[in-house]
Amino acid sequence: MKPDELELTNEQKELLYLISRLTDHTNCPDTWIKETPLQALMFHAIRKGLFNDYDYAPISSSFLGQGRKFVNISKEGEDDLGDLRELGLLETIRLSSTKHDYITGYRPTNESVKQLSQLDNEVKSRIDSLFICPKCNEPNFDLVIDVGKSSFLMKCKSCSHNEDIPLIEPEDVSYSTKAYFFKTLGKHKTMREDNK
Repeated sequence: MKPDELELTNEQKELLYLISRLTDHTNCPDTWIKETPLQALMFHAIRKGLFNDYDYAPISSSFLGQGRKFVNISKEGEDDLGDLRELGLLETIRLSSTKHDYITGYRPTNESVKQLSQLDNEVKSRIDSLFICPKCNEPNFDLVIDVGKSSFLMKCKSCSHNEDIPLIEPEDVSYSTKAYFFKTLGKHKTMREDNK
């Protein structure tokens, strides 16, 4: 299927635009967005009401060269990354760090240019809203990574407003349970035979 004949979901469009915005693929074609910062922004976007069909859950994952941690990851987002790659709209690079961890990077392909040019302003403005400071309304709200503290935050360059992204903090979720027993575990009359 040709890239101009593709029917992408709203989430796939938002994800493709987010990656293109982070990599500036038209002006600097050699930039990539690493997987962990992308996951942090996707998690942040879900919590802000974007990517409506995405959810997230803590999953044990290699994290910033510091071993394994529980990271809030969207499986739907990961699936869409794979779909966009299969459709030829994203390419990946896989590198090994000095600590022998693997790092995956993403960037749009040349074939994605037509898809990106056809995006409506609503999709673009939804993603662009992530980078507008809620305090001063300036478009200088960028992702900052503190590797030493294993933390991600959005920080405004204009007014220094911060918002934490609790990527490695599992949330408490209320739930209720009910005991369930299979019928075969219920009370049954048993017959006993004596062999005398």
